[in-house]
Amino acid sequence: MKTEVRWCGVGVAVMLLFACRPAVIAPPSVLEPPSSGVREPGPPPQRPDAVEDELRQREQVAAALTAQGRQRLDAGQVEKAIRIFEQALSQSPHYGPGYYYLAESWLRKNNGTQARAFHDQAELYLHSQPAWRVRLDRQQKNIERSISELAIP
Repeated sequence: MKTEVRWCGVGVAVMLLFACRPAVIAPPSVLEPPSSGVREPGPPPQRPDAVEDELRQREQVAAALTAQGRQRLDAGQVEKAIRIFEQALSQSPHYGPGYYYLAESWLRKNNGTQARAFHDQAELYLHSQPAWRVRLDRQQKNIERSISELAIP
C-alpha cells in the first residue's frame, strides 16, 4: 500500500510540474511578413448543383409566367399582364424578357417614364442578344415618342 501511495504522489508531482509550466510558443519566422488579416482573393466559389437547379427552375417559371402575361397583353388586359410580369420577375429578377414586356405594358398605358425604367432593365439583360436588339431599339423609339408627346402640348 505504501508503494501505491508513493507512486500516486510521484504521479501528482509530475503532473503539477508539467501542468504549471508556461507553454513555449515559437516566435514567428523573420522571413514571414506579418499577417495583415486581409486574405488574397482565391478563385470564385462554385455554386452547388442544387443552387444551379433552383435558378434554372425559377427561370423556367419566369418564362412560363411571361408567356401568360404576353397572352393577357395581346388580349388587351394590361393590368393583369403587368401583375403577371411582376410575378415572373419575382421568380427570376435577371430574366430580361420579363422587363421588356413589362415596359411594353406600361407603354400601352401611356406611361413612358415607367416604360423607360423597365426598358433600361431589359436592355441591361438583353443587350448582347442579337434577336432582342431590334426589339429593344424599336421599343426605345416608342418610349421616346410617348414621352415627347407628353412634353409637347
